Amino acid sequence: MTPRARREPAGLGPWPGARAALGVATLAAAIGSAATAAGCAGELRDDVARQRAEVAASRVEIADLRNQVEGFRKAVQGLEADLAAVRQDVAAGGARRGDLDARLGAAERRVEELGETVNGLEGSVGSLADQLARLDAAVGAASASVGRDRATARRPGPDLSPEELFDRGMASFRAGELGQAVLDFEELTVQYPGHPLAPSAHFWIGEAYFRAREFEHAVTRYQKALELAPAGERAPDAWLRLGLALRSLHREDRAREAWARLIRDFPDSEAAQRGRALLREPTRSGRASGGVEPK
Repeated sequence: MTPRARREPAGLGPWPGARAALGVATLAAAIGSAATAAGCAGELRDDVARQRAEVAASRVEIADLRNQVEGFRKAVQGLEADLAAVRQDVAAGGARRGDLDARLGAAERRVEELGETVNGLEGSVGSLADQLARLDAAVGAASASVGRDRATARRPGPDLSPEELFDRGMASFRAGELGQAVLDFEELTVQYPGHPLAPSAHFWIGEAYFRAREFEHAVTRYQKALELAPAGERAPDAWLRLGLALRSLHREDRAREAWARLIRDFPDSEAAQRGRALLREPTRSGRASGGVEPK
């Protein structure tokens, strides 16, 4: 196979807006469809893709249910405060005793209804959490099997070089084929873990997960890129993107620590300029952020 000329972009090139919104389920489906390796490894990759999509969907549903539970709890607290006030008025008596009794009865019924709703939602959260734990375990086992198969299986032709794998991953990434890009970059990191391109491969896997809003996985990959090459070419961008992924996970303090480290270690980089701007923004703890698109 004739390798393509390897060229890793010096900056993080602009992404088409239509692709920037690609979701977790799309990434999982792309990973599944891109897994064309023959035999058992291909089947396991499909299983991992499906299970990851189910895990992601369960996480979203759990987060939504927890938000609903919190909202209902606040409503219950507000109604309980109203009940206390009404009870005080009833106890004190007065000309509007009948009206107060009616208000009290209505409020008590509403508190009871909301309590039942909260209990039902909490039961759903618990059930989904159990399901998520089982799926996480299944994904871990399947991923381990895929890793073993990749380590032992041989292609019908000569293996691709690190440069060829990297070039292929970048081509897939630029085309918006994030699942295939992850597979190519992952193959590079498994087959050539000590190669100089491995840190960049981990960084671009992190970028694929970031675009799919799988921020936990993105954080892991950015950290791996920094661990392998703390002063490498991608280190400033990795610190910047690590902070954005952490902020998207509502870890504001850790995000700001990442940007402070970026400014300390790479003060003259373009990433550091953006890090300074982000640090000047008001704290956004408790609020998700899709982050800033790389450029």
